[in-house]
Amino acid sequence: MNSIRKSWEIEAAGHQLLLREWTFEEEEHTLLTETWKRQAQQHEKDVERRKRDEEQRQEKIRKEWDHEVEEHDRLLKDRRRREEEERQKLNMFWGHVESHQCTTYGTKEYTALLMNLPATWEHRVEACKVTPLEVHGISYLPKSCEDKGPGVVTGRWEINHNEPDCASYWRSYQDKASPIKMPLTLRIEHYLENLPHGGDWREFCATTPVSFHDMHFVGAQECFQYNLGTYGHWEIDDSSC
Repeated sequence: MNSIRKSWEIEAAGHQLLLREWTFEEEEHTLLTETWKRQAQQHEKDVERRKRDEEQRQEKIRKEWDHEVEEHDRLLKDRRRREEEERQKLNMFWGHVESHQCTTYGTKEYTALLMNLPATWEHRVEACKVTPLEVHGISYLPKSCEDKGPGVVTGRWEINHNEPDCASYWRSYQDKASPIKMPLTLRIEHYLENLPHGGDWREFCATTPVSFHDMHFVGAQECFQYNLGTYGHWEIDDSSC
């Protein structure tokens, strides 16, 4: 009987020890969980803080950049204003104006030399770009400027107003389509008239406008030369079929 009681006491003591171990493990687990939770919360706070710091840094950089851009634009405007005032005082204008060959349909090239330009003037190309030239009663700014050294700048224009010498045109309408080889198709041929001397026949053929069959074309679809003449071709659907 004593041996049975002693065995129960040993088992009860073992059970109590096991309960204490479980309780300890549970408390340790709870403590570990709370530690992880605090670490996770701290991590989230650190992430939010770093994100906020980065946003503030980026905002500071953006404001500094905006300020630099505004300051650059202000200085550029001030410089241009001073240059324009100085240019007007010097009364710069275009001289030695020359017309050249036609470059494309209705367009002729002009060049001129910028006058009253001091040899020491640093921004001579900028002065060229803002100085207008009057051609046929209309003022034009240069298409390009060429700096040829101290005190020498030339401007270049392509004038497409009131240039009849550059106005080629089409005549001699013919339908070259074969009703057998090309049914339902019109193959229209025109002869290019008034091609300027020295002009690029391909350029003028491709840019000389024409209208026929209630349609308008900015130039020929195909171009070729025959017996020193320039011809254009168009292929269109035959609406009468």
